[in-house]
Amino acid sequence: MSQSEVSIATFSSETEALMLREALENEGIPSVLVPLASGAGGLGATVWRPFELRVRSTDVKRARELIELLRDET
Repeated sequence: MSQSEVSIATFSSETEALMLREALENEGIPSVLVPLASGAGGLGATVWRPFELRVRSTDVKRARELIELLRDET
């Protein structure tokens, strides 16, 4: 991403982070996942380490609204 990135959510597992990232990208909102700790990832596994989801500063409002909507549905 060339614009400044903003953290919009933190997840305790890669699985949840990937699901939300895919939902954002399906709506045309590019995003990146940033690992926050080595956790089990130091052993080659990333499933149980926390991740931060970042989007472009211009997409923050839309991304937060979508995440809130998706979380309310579950």
